[in-house]
Amino acid sequence: MRSLYLHIPFCTTRCAYCTFYSEVYRTHSQFIEPYYQRLLAEVDGLVSKSDEPFDTVYLGGGNPGLLGFERLKTLLQRIQIHGRSREVTMEINPETLNESFFSLFEEGLLTRLSIGIQSMDDRFLQRIGRNTTKAMNERALLLAEKIRSMFGVEVTFDLIVAIPGQTVEDVVKDINSVLSLCKANHVSLYCLTVEEGSRLFEEGGVFMSEDDQAKLLYGVWEYLASLGFEHYEVSNFAKDQHYSQHNLVYWRLGEYIGLGSSAASTLFEGGTLVHYTQEQSAEEYGFGRVGSGYEKEVLTIAERIEEEIMVGLRTAWGIDKQIFLERTGYDFTPLFSTIIAKFDSLWYTDSSQFFILTEIGFMVLDTILLRFFERIAQALDRP
Repeated sequence: MRSLYLHIPFCTTRCAYCTFYSEVYRTHSQFIEPYYQRLLAEVDGLVSKSDEPFDTVYLGGGNPGLLGFERLKTLLQRIQIHGRSREVTMEINPETLNESFFSLFEEGLLTRLSIGIQSMDDRFLQRIGRNTTKAMNERALLLAEKIRSMFGVEVTFDLIVAIPGQTVEDVVKDINSVLSLCKANHVSLYCLTVEEGSRLFEEGGVFMSEDDQAKLLYGVWEYLASLGFEHYEVSNFAKDQHYSQHNLVYWRLGEYIGLGSSAASTLFEGGTLVHYTQEQSAEEYGFGRVGSGYEKEVLTIAERIEEEIMVGLRTAWGIDKQIFLERTGYDFTPLFSTIIAKFDSLWYTDSSQFFILTEIGFMVLDTILLRFFERIAQALDRP
């Protein structure tokens, strides 16, 4: 079974840290209907080729809520025409969530709600250019709790951390504020990055130092653990194994189809791993021919191994060496034993079956990945 991702690239405003593709609703509202119609046509094309339901579905953005209730209902009904997916998630921004969406959850068209809270402190919301306030976040969380309690929906929320000036106590206060309003069972923590192309970068935004960032993360991770949240992926925490099933598809290199501007797909064609990326803007996509704008990339064996390493090391389950061998044709231990021997032993646990990073390893993940990639290039470039 394949999963499905739909990208809705419209936002009320563009946050100062954002480098994802999106368009401001106010100036691009005329493109929403044609965009939706193209998306619907491509969904219809997929479901007409198979009578099997999608495994998981994720509506991301942007802010999918800006499509409005009626469009979302039709889209979700078409997606699940062959049966309910085991998880259907929709992202939504606090300012957009309202009771008009309730029937989507009541009818089981959506089973999971992801809310971009980012912070419960107006100072930090303003600092990252977020189009919401503490009061708006509180209103959205109360609505989310109502949805959760009435319809059995799972709720997850995002927080941005390592904002300059932020302390462990600030983030703990954010977590407590959110959980006092909504009994969410999943949390995503993303460190603020100032990337080229963002407004923060253009304004000369500053980073929190690596040492301060590490201190903050360790403190917050420890607090989440005390609340019963399992650190199952670098940036994600779940209570009672309420993992994001759709994201697990990504992290386990399962097959998924992505539709909409900037969406990506990962598929196996003839035993080869293939990526597709939609390169059209929202306007080009809306007025473009169904199926156009998807660029194909066939991965080399070196790129395939890199993908296995990159996604596997992000999770608490690490790399299953038998699966690695079956997928790549390479034995993990002989291939990487020389570099692993040079790692700090606190970074990882290694057995005959699994190679897994510890939380300390998560903290230096970029360094670890770089060393793995260097080894891959060295080993596979040999005659």
